[in-house]
Amino acid sequence: MTEARPLRVLLVANDGFSTGHVVRATAIARGLARAAERRGIALARVLATTSEAHALVGREALAIVTLPAPVAARRAGLSDAERRQLVRTALGGVIDGFGPDLIAVDTFPSGPHGELAGVKTDRHTRRALIRRSVPDATADALTAGLGDYDLAILAGDPEPLIVELPIAVRHVPPITSIEASCLADRATARRLLGLPDGRLILVAAGGGGDLVGMERARVIAEAVVRVAPELTPVLAVGPLARDWSPRPEPKIRTLRTAALASLLAAFDGAFAPAGYNTAHELAKARVPAALSAQPRPFDDQAARAARFEKAGFARALTTTSDDAVAEAIAWMATARIPELEAGGADRAAEALLDLVTGGRR
Repeated sequence: MTEARPLRVLLVANDGFSTGHVVRATAIARGLARAAERRGIALARVLATTSEAHALVGREALAIVTLPAPVAARRAGLSDAERRQLVRTALGGVIDGFGPDLIAVDTFPSGPHGELAGVKTDRHTRRALIRRSVPDATADALTAGLGDYDLAILAGDPEPLIVELPIAVRHVPPITSIEASCLADRATARRLLGLPDGRLILVAAGGGGDLVGMERARVIAEAVVRVAPELTPVLAVGPLARDWSPRPEPKIRTLRTAALASLLAAFDGAFAPAGYNTAHELAKARVPAALSAQPRPFDDQAARAARFEKAGFARALTTTSDDAVAEAIAWMATARIPELEAGGADRAAEALLDLVTGGRR
């Protein structure tokens, strides 16, 4: 007897030397696995990504296809045009060989550099776009190819997005890799991270691909030592920081861990970039955070920090001066972070399965 063909999902996340898109894609992949199990649907999942954060995806129950990001391709001697052609051809081969019923793409309908433009699919294949808040929804990289999609999943950031698109949309809560119910308790988190007792302040350096952001984190950690010597700053270095090491500082702990989200209860406060994943993960864990903006072409982090401050989830940090760091630490000591709406990844997954199955449960 021939087994039924599993429902096939191809997730596409372009990142290169960052981790935001691929973390969201893996969160949705986990949500799809849970939703498919609830519905009794066999599922096969492939992730095609340009992210070099291999430690983040290596343990996921996904078949991984790694594609060259622009910086990696230039490093290898390829022109931008050659890289785009290589990625387009590779994705076409994945689609031909895998035969997806659904293609879920993060943020850029045709890829940030047009890598998906012209990629052919079966006429029965459904396409869905996953999107967080963007500074300009009319930018070419965000609109090119949008008409080929059947659905846009709009993830809260942290509130629902207000945007008009020419395709069907489904609003969901913020999509994160963890929910509050999945967090390790404080004692367990500190034991797993090898951290001491006392007040610990996380200083997150981001995914590790941004040297300026990592230096900013080092400056903040040193400021914490100066203005609040009773605290222990913990400098967390992301998986892409392969060739960067902060100068030794006996009062600063350094962590190198690919997935910190489930262990955030270890900390009494945090300084972090206002990237989508980090900001929402800290809010899910209800860790008082001071968020600083890093320049990104398709992510207004200053606006996100302001939204989080207005909603009571965080405080916006606009300078790394000792006074600003001291004020943020004083706020962390008394802040009470409200609960952030849960279930974004699961609701996105349900919407995606509805798209493919016609809503059959």
